[in-house]
Amino acid sequence: MFYYKFSKENNRNSDVFIFANKTIYEQIEKDAITQLFNASKLPNVKLVVGMPDIHIGYGLPIGGVFATDAKDGIVSPGAVGFDINCGVRLLKTNLKKDDIKNDSNTILNNFKNKIPAGLGEDSNLKFNQKDFKNIVENGVPFLINNFELGKKDDIEHIEDNGVFPNADLNSVTKKAISRGITQLGSLGSGNHFIELQYIDKVFDSKLNLKEGQITVMIHTGSRGFGHQIAKDYIDKALKQNIEFPVKNLAYFKTNSKDGQNYLKAMASAANFAYSNRQILYNKVSNILNKLYPGINIELFYDLTHNIARFENHNINSSEKEYLIHRKGATRLDYNSYALLPGSMGTSSYIIKSANSEYTAKSLRSIAHGSGRIMGRREAKKNISKDEHLASLKNVKVISSSGDSLLDESPLVYKNIEDVINSIIETKLALPVARLKPLAVLKG
Repeated sequence: MFYYKFSKENNRNSDVFIFANKTIYEQIEKDAITQLFNASKLPNVKLVVGMPDIHIGYGLPIGGVFATDAKDGIVSPGAVGFDINCGVRLLKTNLKKDDIKNDSNTILNNFKNKIPAGLGEDSNLKFNQKDFKNIVENGVPFLINNFELGKKDDIEHIEDNGVFPNADLNSVTKKAISRGITQLGSLGSGNHFIELQYIDKVFDSKLNLKEGQITVMIHTGSRGFGHQIAKDYIDKALKQNIEFPVKNLAYFKTNSKDGQNYLKAMASAANFAYSNRQILYNKVSNILNKLYPGINIELFYDLTHNIARFENHNINSSEKEYLIHRKGATRLDYNSYALLPGSMGTSSYIIKSANSEYTAKSLRSIAHGSGRIMGRREAKKNISKDEHLASLKNVKVISSSGDSLLDESPLVYKNIEDVINSIIETKLALPVARLKPLAVLKG
């Protein structure tokens, strides 16, 4: 069994595939599967896919993917989500685990003191309106060329080369701009983090990764800028005289004026997020360089897991351009790599495409993490502080929001090893390296 198939029936316009082994499938909430079915009822949707980290989301479940006609299809702001281009960045150093020995607390405290993080926290950088417009329309290349926040070869290691096409700030409300311009260069809250790690196991030597090597993983997105864009366009979509499978999947026709404007605004938020992670990467690099003068720090990769993009696929023997919505799912093309973070206290992975026939069936997609098995309210109600601390083991954790982090405990997430086993068994991906956490700054 490589995937679970639900055929086109019961008002569904497409098949639904769920890529999960038996262990993972039995953990999936029925409501998350219902959300996949709802997505398949959207007009001109050609295929809906669920990843092994699937759990209930807003409209489309986290770990949900679907394809719709590029020209005659639809775009749903709710199916992309509120944190547009939330994504993960990994940087590698030439430090070894033994080089930092008992320095984890020092590094973590430097992260906390020098990197703005927490609910609603503003950046410590100031951008004027002109520069902000250029950044969100032209992405990381503009940021590097005009503010020297990184190296020019960084863009080779960022999905889309750090600039999502067709961004236009004129499609963004003044309220979204006012929220974004003060937050560019901040981590945020919730499940966003900066994690000090080391490579515990290398499964594939082609990428020149070494066991014991220190890495840093950054997980954040488009902050209040992307959130406001999502809200503005979801509200606008709901005002149309159109019936939706559920309100949270309100949509525009792709070729409509509002549909085109949403895609331009979404691209602006995507460039904000790429630039945001670039700024945080620069801050982390500066911190480590001061603590360990002369060390080498390189960007390994940066990718998104909340986006809608135009791609060519062969679906039901029809090869053409489709608009692919991915929420809490990562693009994993043939011969490419992706990052699969766990939860604080558990391993993360670098993975590579299995280049199998199922790569195409999954719309060249993969899980974006381990995936929740418990909601935030349920976690705060049912997990004790002692249970949470025990689950962290020896990993040092600081919350910038002063939160107890019970709702982000490793106990609320699927076992990352089960997720890895699932993507291997479903022939989607293979592990390249396993990363283990030493210290985590949570937003």
